[in-house]
Amino acid sequence: MDHSLHPLDKRQFLSDLETVKELEQTDFETYSIVKNRETGQHYLRYSFSHINLSEGGRRDDFDHFLPLESDDVLAFMFGEQPYHFPEHWHSAYLRTGTDERLMPFDPSENHHLEKDAEAELALFAKLQQFKQQWDHAKDKESLTRDLFRELDQIIKKADD
Repeated sequence: MDHSLHPLDKRQFLSDLETVKELEQTDFETYSIVKNRETGQHYLRYSFSHINLSEGGRRDDFDHFLPLESDDVLAFMFGEQPYHFPEHWHSAYLRTGTDERLMPFDPSENHHLEKDAEAELALFAKLQQFKQQWDHAKDKESLTRDLFRELDQIIKKADD
C-alpha cells in the first residue's frame, strides 16, 4: 500500500472517514482506528485538545493520522501493539494545525524535539491531576500555587 503522504484538505479528508473502533478516550485525548471510505486506507487517529493558557484558556483541537498496514489494524484492535503518541509513532503521519489542511510530518527528522514532547506530556499529566484534585481540594489557592510551581519545574528541566 502506498503511504506517501502529501498535504490534504482537512474537511474533505475527515468527511471520507469512518470510525472502525475507538481504542481509548480521556477528557483530552482519543485514540481510534479509522478508515477512509474512498481509498480503504486505515489510520490510527490520535485526537487531542490543547488548552492555550496564554490565550485565556482557549481550547484547540488537533488530529494526527498514522497510516496503518492490515496487520497493524488487527494488532491495535486486539490490544497486541502499543499505540500511544509520541513514543510509538515512528513513521510519517498526517497532522492538523490551526488551518484547514492536513500536513505530512516525519518524526524521524525531529529527534531533537523528543525532550520537548516529554515535557509536553508531563505538563499534560499535571493538568489532568490538577483537574481531578480541584473538586476535592480544601485549599484551592494552595493547589493552584503548587500546580504552577510544578509546571515551572517541568519547563526548566526541559530547557536544560
